[in-house]
Amino acid sequence: MESIDEAKELPLEHWVYGASPEKGYGIKAESAGLNGPLYMRYLENHMTPVRVEKTANGSTVIDARMVHPAPVNDEVLLSVLGRGVADEYNRPTIANHTIVLPGAALRTGRLTLVDAEAAVLDFDRRSPKASGRVEPIVVPLRRPGEVSEPVGAGLRRLITKPAVDTLASRMLMDAQARTLILCRGSTHHYRNELLYKLTELFHAAGDLPLFASISDAPTLSAMNHFRLAISSRGVRADGTWTLLDASIDRVALPPVRGRTPVYARIAEAFV
Repeated sequence: MESIDEAKELPLEHWVYGASPEKGYGIKAESAGLNGPLYMRYLENHMTPVRVEKTANGSTVIDARMVHPAPVNDEVLLSVLGRGVADEYNRPTIANHTIVLPGAALRTGRLTLVDAEAAVLDFDRRSPKASGRVEPIVVPLRRPGEVSEPVGAGLRRLITKPAVDTLASRMLMDAQARTLILCRGSTHHYRNELLYKLTELFHAAGDLPLFASISDAPTLSAMNHFRLAISSRGVRADGTWTLLDASIDRVALPPVRGRTPVYARIAEAFV
């Protein structure tokens, strides 16, 4: 079996969670090689942690992403959240399609969260009613050295450097810190992209481990399953959460001593 360094593409395990008429929510499809209990525990009790409208034909868009570390095997879980099929009473539902990504491929830049998302969405287009056992999702890998720009490049379009420096300091100072990044008037696409770039930036920096994050305001019952949430508006939360405006123009916290590589990587992303 070829290594990631030699491979041109990777077959990745995945599963689809959603509602089925007369059955309610549950696992609708999963790849044959998936060890479900090993991964699904990271998403236990918050498989669909975003708000859903009361009517199926409403205007609210469900288009969010979740990232969870799966450290036992140095992997990352990417969840694509969208609107599922209406249930037997024509009520709206949410679907969660999660794919398992190797951390090493993300750190080297051979695999990006954008690439993984594109492969998941392509699978959903080809197999909108997937059920039971399904094939792994094959994701092409970028060639070594193909990506020349610094990891996190493009963040300046989405958030200020003082905000990212502040976020890094907060996460480094407190292992239990929870932060909601406020992006007023932002679109789902904007927040999804910001989540991806922050995740890849911090993961590549190495000194700051990944943490559970979501690109939308989670429901109140799911808030404390995350350490980072990105929202277009403030939400009710307990005292463990801090609000960080994505547009601040000065650093709110001092840098943490001994963690220079994290701040240097952030600076590279804003060049």
